[in-house]
Amino acid sequence: MTQFEVYRNPSEASQSFAPFVVVLQSHHLALDTVLVAPLVTDKLPTSVEPAIHLDGRSFVVAVTEMGSIRAASLTHAVGVLRDHEDAIRRALDRLFTGF
Repeated sequence: MTQFEVYRNPSEASQSFAPFVVVLQSHHLALDTVLVAPLVTDKLPTSVEPAIHLDGRSFVVAVTEMGSIRAASLTHAVGVLRDHEDAIRRALDRLFTGF
């Protein structure tokens, strides 16, 4: 599991509006949990929630809704957001520093 990999959302309750999650934490940490943000279809992009494209579909990285889940619940990566790394890092910086 590496930073910015995308997985199917393991939560059945939110899969309809957040079908995927993206790994935010560094892959240099081996923990039982992993920090992820949902990729959602029901929001407009902002400075803390950037727009991304994955397999021809548009999503917003809901950084403000990030949370920790069990790493074991993420089984098969469906993509990677390396092309969006700068936008995601800027969103995290904006969220945590205000700038």
